[in-house]
Amino acid sequence: MKSKKKAVISLFLAIFLLLSLSTPISAGNYGGHSPLRFNEDGTFTILQFTDTQDTQWPSPNLLTLLQKCLDESKPDLVVLTGDQLKNYDSDFGDTGHEWKVKKALYENIKPVIARGLPFAVAFGNHDSQLSFTLEEQVQYLQQFKGCLLVDEGAEISGCGNYNIPILSSTGNEMVFNMYFLDSNQSQVLPDQIEWYVSKSNELTASNAGVPVPSIEFQHIVPHNELVSTFAAQGDIMASFFGHDHYRSDTVNQFGIDLVYTPTVGFNEFGPDMDRGARVITLYENDTSTYDTHVLTFIGLLGNNPITDCRYTLFTLHALEGDLPVKALTVVTKITKALFYLRQTADGDILFITKTLLAFFGVDVNLVACR
Repeated sequence: MKSKKKAVISLFLAIFLLLSLSTPISAGNYGGHSPLRFNEDGTFTILQFTDTQDTQWPSPNLLTLLQKCLDESKPDLVVLTGDQLKNYDSDFGDTGHEWKVKKALYENIKPVIARGLPFAVAFGNHDSQLSFTLEEQVQYLQQFKGCLLVDEGAEISGCGNYNIPILSSTGNEMVFNMYFLDSNQSQVLPDQIEWYVSKSNELTASNAGVPVPSIEFQHIVPHNELVSTFAAQGDIMASFFGHDHYRSDTVNQFGIDLVYTPTVGFNEFGPDMDRGARVITLYENDTSTYDTHVLTFIGLLGNNPITDCRYTLFTLHALEGDLPVKALTVVTKITKALFYLRQTADGDILFITKTLLAFFGVDVNLVACR
Protein backbone atom coordinates (compact mmCIF):
# COMPACT_ATOMS: atom_id res chain seq x y z
CA MET A 1 0.00 0.00 0.00
CA LYS A 2 2.88 2.37 0.84
CA SER A 3 4.49 1.73 -2.55
CA LYS A 4 1.23 2.68 -4.31
CA LYS A 5 1.06 5.94 -2.37
CA LYS A 6 4.68 6.73 -3.26
CA ALA A 7 3.95 6.02 -6.92
CA VAL A 8 0.98 8.39 -6.90
CA ILE A 9 3.04 11.14 -5.25
CA SER A 10 5.89 10.64 -7.74
CA LEU A 11 3.46 10.78 -10.66
CA PHE A 12 1.95 13.98 -9.27
CA LEU A 13 5.36 15.64 -8.91
CA ALA A 14 6.44 14.64 -12.42
CA ILE A 15 3.26 16.01 -14.02
CA PHE A 16 3.51 19.22 -12.02
CA LEU A 17 7.12 19.85 -13.05
CA LEU A 18 6.38 19.19 -16.71
CA LEU A 19 3.43 21.59 -16.71
CA SER A 20 5.36 24.26 -14.83
CA LEU A 21 8.27 24.17 -17.26
CA SER A 22 6.20 24.02 -20.44
CA THR A 23 6.74 26.83 -22.95
CA PRO A 24 3.74 28.88 -24.13
CA ILE A 25 2.75 27.97 -27.69
CA SER A 26 0.92 30.56 -29.77
CA ALA A 27 -2.11 29.60 -31.82
CA GLY A 28 -0.66 31.87 -34.50
CA ASN A 29 -3.89 32.86 -36.25
CA TYR A 30 -4.98 36.22 -34.85
CA GLY A 31 -8.17 37.31 -36.60
CA GLY A 32 -9.48 33.74 -36.91
CA HIS A 33 -12.28 34.33 -34.40
CA SER A 34 -15.94 34.62 -35.34
CA PRO A 35 -17.89 37.85 -34.74
CA LEU A 36 -19.37 38.06 -31.26
CA ARG A 37 -23.13 37.54 -31.15
CA PHE A 38 -25.90 36.88 -28.66
CA ASN A 39 -26.70 33.25 -27.95
CA GLU A 40 -29.88 31.53 -29.06
CA ASP A 41 -31.40 32.17 -25.63
CA GLY A 42 -30.75 35.90 -26.07
CA THR A 43 -27.95 36.19 -23.50
CA PHE A 44 -24.31 37.20 -23.76
CA THR A 45 -21.97 36.62 -20.81
CA ILE A 46 -18.75 38.50 -20.10
CA LEU A 47 -16.19 37.52 -17.47
CA GLN A 48 -14.00 40.38 -16.25
CA PHE A 49 -10.60 39.75 -14.68
CA THR A 50 -8.68 42.69 -13.28
CA ASP A 51 -5.44 43.35 -11.40
CA THR A 52 -3.94 39.89 -11.76
CA GLN A 53 -0.72 41.82 -11.06
CA ASP A 54 1.67 38.88 -10.99
CA THR A 55 4.99 37.77 -12.45
CA GLN A 56 6.22 35.01 -14.74
CA TRP A 57 5.81 32.61 -11.79
CA PRO A 58 2.20 33.33 -10.78
CA SER A 59 0.53 32.27 -7.58
CA PRO A 60 -1.23 28.88 -7.91
CA ASN A 61 -4.21 30.61 -6.30
CA LEU A 62 -4.45 32.99 -9.26
CA LEU A 63 -4.30 30.13 -11.75
CA THR A 64 -6.96 28.12 -9.96
CA LEU A 65 -9.26 31.13 -9.51
CA LEU A 66 -9.01 31.99 -13.22
CA GLN A 67 -9.89 28.40 -14.11
CA LYS A 68 -12.74 28.14 -11.60
CA CYS A 69 -14.30 31.43 -12.71
CA LEU A 70 -14.18 30.38 -16.36
CA ASP A 71 -15.76 27.00 -15.68
CA GLU A 72 -18.44 28.45 -13.41
CA SER A 73 -19.54 31.35 -15.64
CA LYS A 74 -18.98 29.77 -19.09
CA PRO A 75 -18.48 33.22 -20.67
CA ASP A 76 -18.87 34.26 -24.28
CA LEU A 77 -16.06 36.80 -23.84
CA VAL A 78 -13.27 37.32 -21.32
CA VAL A 79 -12.09 40.86 -20.57
CA LEU A 80 -8.87 41.72 -18.74
CA THR A 81 -8.98 45.28 -17.41
CA GLY A 82 -5.39 46.11 -16.62
CA ASP A 83 -2.45 45.65 -14.32
CA GLN A 84 -1.82 42.23 -15.74
CA LEU A 85 1.81 42.72 -14.64
CA LYS A 86 3.48 43.43 -11.32
CA ASN A 87 6.03 45.73 -12.91
CA TYR A 88 7.68 46.76 -9.65
CA ASP A 89 8.57 43.19 -8.70
CA SER A 90 12.31 42.54 -8.45
CA ASP A 91 12.07 40.16 -11.43
CA PHE A 92 11.04 43.12 -13.60
CA GLY A 93 13.58 45.49 -12.10
CA ASP A 94 16.01 45.69 -15.00
CA THR A 95 16.09 45.39 -18.77
CA GLY A 96 16.15 42.15 -20.73
CA HIS A 97 13.00 40.74 -19.19
CA GLU A 98 10.93 40.34 -22.37
CA TRP A 99 10.49 36.60 -21.83
CA LYS A 100 9.28 37.23 -18.27
CA VAL A 101 6.60 39.68 -19.43
CA LYS A 102 5.49 37.29 -22.16
CA LYS A 103 5.21 34.38 -19.75
CA ALA A 104 3.34 36.50 -17.19
CA LEU A 105 0.86 37.59 -19.86
CA TYR A 106 0.54 34.04 -21.15
CA GLU A 107 -0.32 32.73 -17.70
CA ASN A 108 -3.22 35.22 -17.64
CA ILE A 109 -4.69 34.03 -20.92
CA LYS A 110 -3.63 30.37 -20.92
CA PRO A 111 -6.88 29.02 -19.39
CA VAL A 112 -8.88 31.32 -21.69
CA ILE A 113 -7.31 30.13 -24.95
CA ALA A 114 -7.34 26.53 -23.69
CA ARG A 115 -11.12 26.82 -23.57
CA GLY A 116 -11.30 28.38 -27.02
CA LEU A 117 -12.73 31.68 -25.76
CA PRO A 118 -12.27 35.15 -27.28
CA PHE A 119 -10.69 37.79 -25.05
CA ALA A 120 -10.21 41.55 -24.97
CA VAL A 121 -7.71 43.61 -23.01
CA ALA A 122 -7.49 47.08 -21.48
CA PHE A 123 -4.17 48.18 -20.00
CA GLY A 124 -3.45 49.45 -16.47
CA ASN A 125 -0.99 51.91 -15.01
CA HIS A 126 1.55 49.20 -14.14
CA ASP A 127 1.51 47.50 -17.55
CA SER A 128 3.20 50.44 -19.29
CA GLN A 129 6.05 50.86 -16.81
CA LEU A 130 8.28 48.28 -18.46
CA SER A 131 10.90 48.19 -21.21
CA PHE A 132 8.59 45.76 -23.05
CA THR A 133 6.12 48.38 -24.26
CA LEU A 134 2.33 48.24 -24.51
CA GLU A 135 2.63 48.17 -28.28
CA GLU A 136 4.92 45.13 -28.03
CA GLN A 137 2.49 43.50 -25.59
CA VAL A 138 -0.30 44.03 -28.13
CA GLN A 139 1.74 42.35 -30.86
CA TYR A 140 2.47 39.42 -28.56
CA LEU A 141 -1.15 38.94 -27.47
CA GLN A 142 -2.44 39.22 -31.03
CA GLN A 143 -0.61 35.99 -31.88
CA PHE A 144 -3.24 34.02 -29.98
CA LYS A 145 -6.52 32.93 -31.51
CA GLY A 146 -9.43 34.81 -30.01
CA CYS A 147 -7.50 37.99 -29.19
CA LEU A 148 -9.72 40.99 -29.98
CA LEU A 149 -7.29 43.61 -28.67
CA VAL A 150 -6.54 46.44 -31.14
CA ASP A 151 -3.98 49.24 -30.98
CA GLU A 152 -5.49 52.20 -32.79
CA GLY A 153 -2.10 53.80 -33.45
CA ALA A 154 0.20 56.50 -32.14
CA GLU A 155 -2.09 59.36 -33.20
CA ILE A 156 -4.31 58.76 -30.12
CA SER A 157 -3.03 58.83 -26.54
CA GLY A 158 -2.66 55.54 -24.74
CA CYS A 159 -2.72 52.09 -26.26
CA GLY A 160 -5.82 50.04 -26.92
CA ASN A 161 -8.73 52.42 -27.51
CA TYR A 162 -11.22 50.38 -29.55
CA ASN A 163 -14.75 49.00 -29.70
CA ILE A 164 -16.20 45.54 -30.25
CA PRO A 165 -19.76 44.99 -31.51
CA ILE A 166 -22.08 42.19 -30.44
CA LEU A 167 -24.35 41.01 -33.23
CA SER A 168 -27.89 39.70 -33.18
CA SER A 169 -28.45 36.01 -32.41
CA THR A 170 -30.22 35.57 -35.74
CA GLY A 171 -28.61 38.09 -38.09
CA ASN A 172 -25.63 40.35 -38.69
CA GLU A 173 -26.94 43.63 -37.30
CA MET A 174 -25.15 45.24 -34.35
CA VAL A 175 -27.34 44.95 -31.26
CA PHE A 176 -24.82 45.99 -28.60
CA ASN A 177 -21.38 47.55 -28.37
CA MET A 178 -18.40 47.53 -26.02
CA TYR A 179 -15.78 50.28 -25.69
CA PHE A 180 -12.25 49.79 -24.35
CA LEU A 181 -10.17 52.78 -23.25
CA ASP A 182 -6.64 53.11 -21.88
CA SER A 183 -6.80 55.07 -18.62
CA ASN A 184 -3.02 55.62 -18.78
CA GLN A 185 -1.42 56.45 -15.41
CA SER A 186 -4.52 58.14 -14.00
CA GLN A 187 -7.22 58.96 -16.55
CA VAL A 188 -8.49 58.90 -20.11
CA LEU A 189 -7.11 61.97 -21.93
CA PRO A 190 -9.01 64.59 -23.98
CA ASP A 191 -8.06 63.21 -27.40
CA GLN A 192 -9.24 59.76 -26.33
CA ILE A 193 -12.57 61.27 -25.30
CA GLU A 194 -12.75 62.87 -28.75
CA TRP A 195 -12.11 59.46 -30.31
CA TYR A 196 -14.92 57.94 -28.23
CA VAL A 197 -17.37 60.72 -29.22
CA SER A 198 -16.46 60.31 -32.90
CA LYS A 199 -16.92 56.54 -32.76
CA SER A 200 -20.16 56.89 -30.80
CA ASN A 201 -21.55 59.34 -33.37
CA GLU A 202 -20.49 57.02 -36.19
CA LEU A 203 -22.31 54.06 -34.64
CA THR A 204 -25.37 56.17 -33.92
CA ALA A 205 -25.50 57.38 -37.53
CA SER A 206 -25.30 53.80 -38.79
CA ASN A 207 -28.14 52.84 -36.41
CA ALA A 208 -30.75 55.21 -37.89
CA GLY A 209 -29.77 57.96 -35.47
CA VAL A 210 -30.34 55.85 -32.35
CA PRO A 211 -27.38 55.42 -29.94
CA VAL A 212 -26.18 51.81 -29.84
CA PRO A 213 -26.53 50.41 -26.27
CA SER A 214 -23.02 50.02 -24.87
CA ILE A 215 -20.82 49.34 -21.88
CA GLU A 216 -17.24 50.45 -21.37
CA PHE A 217 -14.10 48.91 -19.85
CA GLN A 218 -10.96 50.58 -18.54
CA HIS A 219 -8.59 50.14 -15.60
CA ILE A 220 -8.98 53.23 -13.41
CA VAL A 221 -12.35 54.65 -12.37
CA PRO A 222 -13.43 57.16 -15.06
CA HIS A 223 -13.28 60.84 -14.12
CA ASN A 224 -16.25 63.21 -14.18
CA GLU A 225 -15.61 64.67 -17.63
CA LEU A 226 -15.55 61.23 -19.22
CA VAL A 227 -18.66 60.04 -17.35
CA SER A 228 -20.57 63.19 -18.26
CA THR A 229 -19.58 62.63 -21.89
CA PHE A 230 -20.94 59.07 -21.69
CA ALA A 231 -24.21 60.52 -20.40
CA ALA A 232 -24.35 63.17 -23.11
CA GLN A 233 -23.78 60.62 -25.87
CA GLY A 234 -26.55 58.43 -24.50
CA ASP A 235 -25.06 55.05 -25.41
CA ILE A 236 -22.98 53.80 -22.45
CA MET A 237 -24.99 52.62 -19.44
CA ALA A 238 -22.12 51.25 -17.33
CA SER A 239 -18.34 51.40 -16.99
CA PHE A 240 -16.42 48.44 -15.51
CA PHE A 241 -12.93 48.80 -14.04
CA GLY A 242 -10.56 47.68 -11.27
CA HIS A 243 -7.49 49.39 -9.79
CA ASP A 244 -8.91 49.74 -6.25
CA HIS A 245 -8.37 45.99 -5.58
CA TYR A 246 -10.87 45.91 -2.69
CA ARG A 247 -14.15 47.37 -3.90
CA SER A 248 -16.91 45.41 -5.65
CA ASP A 249 -19.76 47.90 -5.43
CA THR A 250 -21.56 50.14 -7.95
CA VAL A 251 -21.89 53.93 -7.87
CA ASN A 252 -24.26 55.77 -10.19
CA GLN A 253 -23.02 59.08 -11.56
CA PHE A 254 -24.84 61.19 -14.17
CA GLY A 255 -27.04 58.13 -14.75
CA ILE A 256 -24.04 55.90 -15.54
CA ASP A 257 -23.21 52.86 -13.41
CA LEU A 258 -19.58 52.90 -12.27
CA VAL A 259 -18.84 49.28 -11.36
CA TYR A 260 -15.81 48.34 -9.25
CA THR A 261 -14.33 44.85 -9.65
CA PRO A 262 -11.91 43.44 -7.02
CA THR A 263 -8.50 42.02 -7.80
CA VAL A 264 -8.31 38.42 -8.96
CA GLY A 265 -4.61 38.29 -8.00
CA PHE A 266 -2.77 37.04 -4.90
CA ASN A 267 0.65 38.64 -5.34
CA GLU A 268 -0.63 42.01 -4.19
CA PHE A 269 -2.97 43.54 -1.60
CA GLY A 270 -6.62 42.56 -1.82
CA PRO A 271 -9.85 41.67 0.01
CA ASP A 272 -8.54 38.43 1.49
CA MET A 273 -10.52 35.42 0.20
CA ASP A 274 -13.09 37.66 -1.48
CA ARG A 275 -10.73 38.24 -4.41
CA GLY A 276 -12.51 37.31 -7.58
CA ALA A 277 -13.88 38.12 -11.02
CA ARG A 278 -17.02 39.84 -12.28
CA VAL A 279 -19.69 38.16 -14.40
CA ILE A 280 -21.77 40.47 -16.62
CA THR A 281 -24.87 39.20 -18.44
CA LEU A 282 -26.43 41.14 -21.31
CA TYR A 283 -29.87 40.53 -22.82
CA GLU A 284 -30.76 40.86 -26.49
CA ASN A 285 -34.45 41.43 -25.76
CA ASP A 286 -33.68 44.26 -23.31
CA THR A 287 -30.40 46.01 -24.09
CA SER A 288 -31.12 48.75 -21.56
CA THR A 289 -30.16 46.57 -18.63
CA TYR A 290 -27.65 43.97 -17.42
CA ASP A 291 -27.06 41.64 -14.49
CA THR A 292 -23.76 41.28 -12.68
CA HIS A 293 -22.18 39.53 -9.73
CA VAL A 294 -18.70 38.62 -8.44
CA LEU A 295 -17.33 35.08 -8.19
CA THR A 296 -14.94 34.86 -5.24
CA PHE A 297 -12.09 32.58 -4.20
CA ILE A 298 -13.85 31.49 -1.00
CA GLY A 299 -17.16 31.07 -2.79
CA LEU A 300 -15.75 28.82 -5.51
CA LEU A 301 -13.27 26.77 -3.47
CA GLY A 302 -15.30 26.56 -0.27
CA ASN A 303 -14.49 27.36 3.35
CA ASN A 304 -12.36 24.33 4.25
CA PRO A 305 -8.82 23.51 5.47
CA ILE A 306 -7.45 23.03 1.93
CA THR A 307 -8.65 26.48 0.83
CA ASP A 308 -7.29 27.99 4.03
CA CYS A 309 -3.94 26.26 3.58
CA ARG A 310 -3.40 27.27 -0.04
CA TYR A 311 -4.49 30.86 0.68
CA THR A 312 -1.88 31.09 3.43
CA LEU A 313 0.90 29.49 1.39
CA PHE A 314 0.31 31.21 -1.96
CA THR A 315 -0.88 34.71 -1.02
CA LEU A 316 1.53 37.58 -0.45
CA HIS A 317 1.77 38.62 3.22
CA ALA A 318 -0.77 36.00 4.34
CA LEU A 319 1.83 34.54 6.70
CA GLU A 320 2.41 36.75 9.73
CA GLY A 321 4.76 36.68 12.72
CA ASP A 322 8.41 35.75 13.19
CA LEU A 323 10.01 32.69 11.59
CA PRO A 324 9.08 30.15 14.31
CA VAL A 325 5.45 31.34 14.26
CA LYS A 326 5.32 31.15 10.47
CA ALA A 327 6.82 27.65 10.47
CA LEU A 328 4.29 26.44 13.04
CA THR A 329 1.44 28.00 11.05
CA VAL A 330 2.57 26.28 7.84
CA VAL A 331 2.95 22.86 9.48
CA THR A 332 -0.40 23.18 11.25
CA LYS A 333 -2.34 24.21 8.14
CA ILE A 334 -0.74 21.58 5.90
CA THR A 335 -1.54 18.91 8.49
CA LYS A 336 -5.18 20.03 8.69
CA ALA A 337 -5.44 20.16 4.90
CA LEU A 338 -4.04 16.65 4.47
CA PHE A 339 -6.32 15.27 7.16
CA TYR A 340 -9.32 16.93 5.50
CA LEU A 341 -8.26 15.54 2.11
CA ARG A 342 -8.00 12.06 3.55
CA GLN A 343 -11.49 12.34 5.02
CA THR A 344 -13.16 13.71 1.89
CA ALA A 345 -11.32 11.45 -0.58
CA ASP A 346 -12.47 8.25 1.10
CA GLY A 347 -9.63 6.34 -0.55
CA ASP A 348 -10.26 7.67 -4.08
CA ILE A 349 -6.73 7.96 -5.53
CA LEU A 350 -7.92 9.87 -8.61
CA PHE A 351 -9.67 12.44 -6.42
CA ILE A 352 -6.54 12.84 -4.28
CA THR A 353 -4.33 13.28 -7.34
CA LYS A 354 -6.62 15.87 -8.95
CA THR A 355 -6.90 17.77 -5.67
CA LEU A 356 -3.13 17.88 -5.21
CA LEU A 357 -2.58 19.00 -8.81
CA ALA A 358 -5.23 21.71 -8.48
CA PHE A 359 -3.62 22.82 -5.22
CA PHE A 360 -0.58 23.89 -7.27
CA GLY A 361 -2.61 25.58 -9.98
CA VAL A 362 -2.76 22.79 -12.57
CA ASP A 363 -5.83 23.06 -14.82
CA VAL A 364 -7.45 19.69 -14.08
CA ASN A 365 -11.03 20.39 -15.20
CA LEU A 366 -10.66 21.22 -18.89
CA VAL A 367 -12.74 18.20 -19.87
CA ALA A 368 -15.71 19.77 -18.09
CA CYS A 369 -15.50 22.93 -20.20
CA ARG A 370 -17.52 23.53 -23.30
